[in-house]
Amino acid sequence: MPTKDYYKILGVDKTASQDDIKSAYRRLAKQYHPDLHPGDNAAAEKFKEINEAYSVVGDPDKRGKYDRGEMDMGGAGFNPFNGGSGGFTATGFDDIFDMFSDAFGFGGSRSRRRGASSAVGSDITYRIELSFMESVLGCTKPVNFSRLEKCPACKGTGAKDDAHVKVCDKCGGSGQVRHVQNTIFGQQITVGACDKCGGTGKVVTEACKTCGGKGVVTKNKVINVTVPAGVENGSVLQLTGEGNAPRNGNGRNGNLLLEFSVKPSALFKRDGYDLYVTVPVSYLTAVCGGQIEIPAPDGVFIHNLGEGTANGETLRFRGRGVRTQRGAVGDLFATISVEVPKGITRGQKKALEQFESDNTLKNYSKRRAFLDEIAKTYPKK
Repeated sequence: MPTKDYYKILGVDKTASQDDIKSAYRRLAKQYHPDLHPGDNAAAEKFKEINEAYSVVGDPDKRGKYDRGEMDMGGAGFNPFNGGSGGFTATGFDDIFDMFSDAFGFGGSRSRRRGASSAVGSDITYRIELSFMESVLGCTKPVNFSRLEKCPACKGTGAKDDAHVKVCDKCGGSGQVRHVQNTIFGQQITVGACDKCGGTGKVVTEACKTCGGKGVVTKNKVINVTVPAGVENGSVLQLTGEGNAPRNGNGRNGNLLLEFSVKPSALFKRDGYDLYVTVPVSYLTAVCGGQIEIPAPDGVFIHNLGEGTANGETLRFRGRGVRTQRGAVGDLFATISVEVPKGITRGQKKALEQFESDNTLKNYSKRRAFLDEIAKTYPKK
């Protein structure tokens, strides 16, 4: 029977899918990789343990044998990476190899040399305040911000002129350097950007006076942004390529991230695409019915309220909530709030008393049912 709980080592349930196991392994492998913990024996041992666990339960055939207790793991010669029973297949090795290639950028004996990736500038985050109706209907807003742009004098090289740029002597102009790493899989090769030239392959001998050798300058920019209908508080709109230019070299700009801050409305409450509004009505309108005004994103409309509308009754108007440019649409919910008049005159009070005396319990179905329940609960002795 197995002496190690590989599922527990990977932090997954025994019923976990292969994809879940793979995800758990990928996360733990990145966390405990020896290159991130040089000289840490505990991390190295943990890294070896999770690889052993994945080599078994990460393979459906070996996982089946492991679950059935058919793998002899107690012997001193057990090695999940050998080719024998319970060993590590070529397919399994490829799977783990690919994970580490993605996570750390190295390749082994079949190492794939990657070209130097072009530089990318940093992103800029800008907050835009919107009124509630602007967020619901959409609008156009001017955005005034500062960003790093390629220096017009040196065209981003950071040098005084072309004569003051030379080939980097560390990488030979390739912009890349190789590092050898020792892992449990053997010797691996990492290819990364040269730390001396920043991956450009060139070194500046005299800096540009305009940008001070940075290759970028700060400039103010104003753009008109179309805010789409239906954005919510905290949502972010990304404008690709409108961020900062990369420093020292060619590449693409980062992005401009517009974060929307929506002011609350005195009329509406929002839940997703649905809107909620409370509509005060007079006592007479609630009793006799009548026309009431109901606000909606597209304006105010008139609704004929029926007789005997109770306080708190909610009316639903389909398709009159938030409508987005992608075609999603919500509903509008209007809750009736019967307002009891205050500061009435003596004559008005007498009129109300006469009104009440002319009514009987048949006019008040809820009160009648309430009194009936009281009578049942507290019978007379």
